[in-house]
Amino acid sequence: MELEGKIALVTGAGGGGPGGMGKGCAMVFAREGADVVVNDIDQELAENTAKEVKVMGRRSLAVAADVTDEKAVKNMVERAVKEMGGIDILVNNVGLGLPILVEDMSWEDWHAVVARNLYAPFICSKAVIPAMKSRGGGKIVSIASMAGKNITAMTGASYTAAKAGVLGLTRQMAYELGPYGINVNAICPAGVTSSYKPVPPEQLEAMAKRLPIRRVTMSEDIGEVALFLASERSRTITGISIDVEGGSSLSMGDWDNYIKVRKDWVVANRK
Repeated sequence: MELEGKIALVTGAGGGGPGGMGKGCAMVFAREGADVVVNDIDQELAENTAKEVKVMGRRSLAVAADVTDEKAVKNMVERAVKEMGGIDILVNNVGLGLPILVEDMSWEDWHAVVARNLYAPFICSKAVIPAMKSRGGGKIVSIASMAGKNITAMTGASYTAAKAGVLGLTRQMAYELGPYGINVNAICPAGVTSSYKPVPPEQLEAMAKRLPIRRVTMSEDIGEVALFLASERSRTITGISIDVEGGSSLSMGDWDNYIKVRKDWVVANRK
C-alpha cells in the first residue's frame, strides 16, 4: 500500500459534484492505506463517503465546512490534527462553474466561481502548511482544469481565469514550500464523469467516441493520478500539472468525420 500511515484531507469529497473527483480521490487513497478526512459542504454526503472509507478498514472523519471560509477551514484542520493525528496530504477539489458570458456576468457570479476555484485552494493550503511542516513534509494536490491552459466550452471566463490562477498558485507554493519537504502539484482534467452517479451507456458511448482513446475519464482515474502525486513515487516532482483529458486537446471535432474527410480527399485527388 502506497499511502500506509498517511492522513489525507480531501475537499468536496462527498461525491455530489458532477465529476465526483473528490470522492474518487478519497476512495483510491483509502484503498492504498490512507486514513481520510472527508470534507464537503453537505454533512450527509461527507458522512456517506466517510462510511465507505471505514468499510475499507481505514479511519475517517467527516467534516462539513465551507472551504471559502477561512475560519471554518482553520477549525476543520484543527479537528483533523486533533482527532486524526495530523495531515500529510491535501487535495483541493472543490469547484464551481457557471455558463455565463462576460457581458452578462455579475460581480456575484464572478466572485462565487473564483472563490470556490481559487480562494479555496489558497485558504486550505495555507491552513495545512504548519501541520505538514510538523510532520516533516507533505503533498498538496489541486484539481485545476484544462480550461486553465486554454478556455472552457462548458462554463465561462470566471472558471478559466480561476483555474489559470490555481496553476500559478501551484508553482509559487511549490517554490516556497520545497525546502520543507512539501510537494505542490496540480491535475488538469477535462470531461470527467462521476462513477457515483449512473450515466446512460449510450451517453458514455457518445462521449467516448469524441476522444482518441475511446474512453471517458472517470472519477477514479483522477484519483489514480492524485495517488501518484501524493505518493513517494513523485518525491522529485513539484510545481507541475498533469493533464488527464483522454486526448481531448488533440481532437479536431468528430474523429470519424476527421478520418472520412481525409479518405475522401485521397479518393478525389489521388488517381
